[in-house]
Amino acid sequence: MADFALYTYQEEVVQRALRGENIIIWLPTGGGKTRAAVYVAKRHLETTQKAKVVVLVNKVHLVEQHYNKEFMPHLGSKYDLVAVSGVSEEKDFFGKVVQDSDVVICTAQILYNALTNQEESKHVKLSDITLLIIDECHHTNKDSVYNKVMGCYVEKKLKGEGPLPQILGLTASPGTGGAKILDKAVDHVLQICANLDSAIVSTKLYAPELKEKVPRPIKTFDIVEKRPEDPFGDHLKWMMQLIHDYMNLPPDFRLRECGTQGV
Repeated sequence: MADFALYTYQEEVVQRALRGENIIIWLPTGGGKTRAAVYVAKRHLETTQKAKVVVLVNKVHLVEQHYNKEFMPHLGSKYDLVAVSGVSEEKDFFGKVVQDSDVVICTAQILYNALTNQEESKHVKLSDITLLIIDECHHTNKDSVYNKVMGCYVEKKLKGEGPLPQILGLTASPGTGGAKILDKAVDHVLQICANLDSAIVSTKLYAPELKEKVPRPIKTFDIVEKRPEDPFGDHLKWMMQLIHDYMNLPPDFRLRECGTQGV
């Protein structure tokens, strides 16, 4: 990988993707997930016949950010790249854009619209794409547009229709789905993996290097003495009590104690 400098922990997490497997790269913020994805895209373009890479993001500003700072500097000299969002003219003929480009970076909604739009100039088939990179892929759940895109993928896979793109998800935190017990949190992560038809990968062999390159912030806590007088807090609690009284709740309905907050 001398032609493209990656840290050793990044080299570790991309290995399965380089073999064509569907994976989710799980690295902390600042760990270089996108750079690893660019490397996978580069190798994919070099080794796959009629390769077509689509990069999905969930925020408009990330389209230009990924295009300008990550993909264009490393791929722009050899491949045709285009960035498309809701403010781009290219969205009106997105099908043609995908046909004529090697790498397309777009919001997920643009691709989903193209998958479901049968107008020739706008329509895109999943079989047109050979590598689908999904940024912030932990959002692939419930009614998110990421999940709608992957719903199209899973439907075709279950029907035996292909070819289908290789999936590469990127996340700093798969989350817990609001779960407060371990089993439920594990179920949430497994559901994300199922939705993406992917295995989750993080560094094992080179975790010390990752820790060195991306040190975790140190939390400190300063305990302050309780205020002898708190006119603002008292007024806030008074207003909340007025609201509670106005709600006319039944006597058996229990509210949290004023001044507390649910976690």
